[in-house]
Amino acid sequence: MTRLNDLWTTLAEPSGILDGRPAHDFDPTFYHRAYPDLDGDLQALSDHFANHGRAEGRHGTYYSQLRMQAPHIDAALAGLVTHPDLRAAIDEGVPGALELAFELIQLGAPVDARISDFSMAAYLEWYPDIGAARMNPLMHYLRFGSVEGGRRTLADLRKGLTPGGQTYRPELPTVLICVHEMSRTGAPVVGRDLVREASRTHNVVVAALRGGELQEQFLPHCCAVLITQNPLREMPYVNAEPFRRIDFALLNSVECSLFIHPLVARDIPFAAYIHEYSDYTYPTWKSRHMAAFSDLLVFSSDHVRDSWRGRLADVTFDVEADSTIVPQHPLVEGEVTEDRRLAARRRLSGVLGRDLDGARLICGAGHVQWRKGTDIFVQAAQIARDADPDAVFVWIGDGRNHEDMGFGVWFDYHLRQAGADRAGGNLFFLPAGPLYPDVMDAADAMFLSSRLDPLPNVVFDAARRGQRIVCFDGATGFADDRYAGSDRIMRVPYADPAAAVRALRALSAKTGTAEAAEAPAAPGPLLFDRLRGALQDRLSRQRNFLLGETQIDIPLLFSKSEADRPLRVKEREKLFRYGRRLLWRDLKDAEDTLAASDNWIHRRTRLEPYATMAPADPAVPDYAIHVHAFYIDDLPDDLRQRAAFARARRIVVTTDSAEKADAIRAMGEAQGLTIETLLVPNQGRDILPFLQLFGPDGAAGEEQFWCHLHQKKSVQTTSHGDVWRRFLHRVLLGDAEGLSSAPGLIGRDGVGLVAPFEPHFVPWDDSRRWLPGIADRFDGPMPDNPLLFPVGNMFWTRADVARRMLNLFGPDHSWPNEPIPTDGTEFHLIERLWPAMAAQAGLESVFLHKMDEERV
Repeated sequence: MTRLNDLWTTLAEPSGILDGRPAHDFDPTFYHRAYPDLDGDLQALSDHFANHGRAEGRHGTYYSQLRMQAPHIDAALAGLVTHPDLRAAIDEGVPGALELAFELIQLGAPVDARISDFSMAAYLEWYPDIGAARMNPLMHYLRFGSVEGGRRTLADLRKGLTPGGQTYRPELPTVLICVHEMSRTGAPVVGRDLVREASRTHNVVVAALRGGELQEQFLPHCCAVLITQNPLREMPYVNAEPFRRIDFALLNSVECSLFIHPLVARDIPFAAYIHEYSDYTYPTWKSRHMAAFSDLLVFSSDHVRDSWRGRLADVTFDVEADSTIVPQHPLVEGEVTEDRRLAARRRLSGVLGRDLDGARLICGAGHVQWRKGTDIFVQAAQIARDADPDAVFVWIGDGRNHEDMGFGVWFDYHLRQAGADRAGGNLFFLPAGPLYPDVMDAADAMFLSSRLDPLPNVVFDAARRGQRIVCFDGATGFADDRYAGSDRIMRVPYADPAAAVRALRALSAKTGTAEAAEAPAAPGPLLFDRLRGALQDRLSRQRNFLLGETQIDIPLLFSKSEADRPLRVKEREKLFRYGRRLLWRDLKDAEDTLAASDNWIHRRTRLEPYATMAPADPAVPDYAIHVHAFYIDDLPDDLRQRAAFARARRIVVTTDSAEKADAIRAMGEAQGLTIETLLVPNQGRDILPFLQLFGPDGAAGEEQFWCHLHQKKSVQTTSHGDVWRRFLHRVLLGDAEGLSSAPGLIGRDGVGLVAPFEPHFVPWDDSRRWLPGIADRFDGPMPDNPLLFPVGNMFWTRADVARRMLNLFGPDHSWPNEPIPTDGTEFHLIERLWPAMAAQAGLESVFLHKMDEERV
């Protein structure tokens, strides 16, 4: 027992509990709670247990009590212990060793994680259901979690942490470099190079969402590699000094967006190195969070940054101050020796079964997929087959899969029809691997057939090996003006394989040099130094700092729990420091922004506080309510809880089936309400059925003032969707006793739209793509951001405004059918255009704020 008591004294000391609990096998707090019939101080309770309690079968610790109920906990408990001395005591079967382990872990941080693979705080954070049920995390894991499986512990986290070959040196700065995965693809390869370069002057730690075959190439150059799919919840529990001493971070890809959360939580500055086009970055929160929270955005090319301009405008990002262009490599125009070129051709000839002596060898490289335009590469080979019998097309890269229904099935059939991989043919495919250098040395030219490809590394390799490159204009950063002066890169019209073949045929054959020339040195500093320098420069220029709470406290990166309140403060401090927006700071922020705008729509937009009105108030005009009810579950509660329905002159409900219509009318009768039902196809979400009321044969009649509602449910989270819908209904309608001031406002002269004030800053988002096509239909230009509109598409408006909105698209518009994307359709554009349409009619838009109403 002395051995265990010594361990208890040593290991429990950081918890500060020893004065009140000198022994591990007796917990006076537990004893008093478990047996409230007993009273007395520490010594009295301890004496009672020693002299009477043990003999009476009373338990002195939580462990003793739990083990009596569930003896199986010992195996799981033994598996958690990592402390060598405690581990040895358990392995030797020392009586009381498991009880000691349990009671030490129960103390929580920092003791638990130091002596075991269990963290009380981590388990509660990773599994909020345990905390919500007010269960003890260790007891839950031992009794249930370890049996059920699937509950992670620190052991799982630590399995993802691999020590690297670099020794941590506290006198050096430490950089975290994040990659989304460690595959042999473009961005991870750039990440590996960044780690190699950074290791010369910095401690380097690496984090990734997924591992891969490239991981072994990261390890020699860093202190450690962490693989985690939940950085926010797991990185705080990484017990490795370099991870606790991070000075700054580089996020190498927009796909690293999940690492933003722990970086903001710890106030670690970071730059994001962006290789991906916004066109294929979905879901859009990835690009939105990168733009909102990065201290600096670094793009590999102007073409990539141009694709992001809409996303950057969405968060009011300052492109000039907060972004820069840094290609991952300089374009080095090299050569190969003739002997090397010929040797490579001989090896490839043997592999392909085609004599390449005198052939015009054209290569492509990369993962076989739509984005890389591998199918266009095949079309080019087909076009060239008759026109140039000496032209041979060779693609090297992985990804062929004849079972992939998205691309591989159809591509495999295309290859068979095109005669690929036949001896003597002109089209061949090789897997990625050791033949890559031979392809680069042997090829005369590269055809970059990609539909969208930022700066693929293979082009830099091709240029170093004396090749010329043909690419599509508008498809890659290599079509940027910065490369216009190179005779190695030729641009042809977008996605035109015939034009590409003509350009390739016009190129002269590559001839090697007589002697090996010294490889041209890459000009300028290394990529890591350029990224680090750009980040330091941006941080040094920052002069605006906003600290502390703001009126609007809505979660962005973190949860709405009270425990996360300090983290929400940090996310807003980071956001507003750079003048970016995902939500409004407060009402004054929104009012000041509207007042500062000279846009014709914003000049007719204002905020007003929510107020209540009596249903009989003469200022309330006669009005109609339209509800689109694809879902009808919540409609009875809405009819009962909102006095506005009883006050309405008409209630019109659109739905998509006769059965629902019958049920809806019955719901109205149960509340003493007459409901008109209209059957409409399931098209256009909720808004098209509303707009069509105002068409030539619509049911709007002579009613001038309308409230539009819907019964949309949130697919992601029902509870969140319910709160959001209640928020909108309360602001628009009022409650069971009185009306919102909204119907009184819409009845005032000069008001054409009334909607709730939305605390989030909601931009054009994917609807921005529609703006050029409608620009000439309005009295003035569209603003950079709409600022305010009826988010959620529930509002009060006038019949004339609704007719104008319908006429904007015309009677013959082809409305898309369901299912539709989550953003970027006509219907999402309409949601944002209501203030513009009201302004077009010479009317104001009023947004009601009710800051005490829960929004999320």
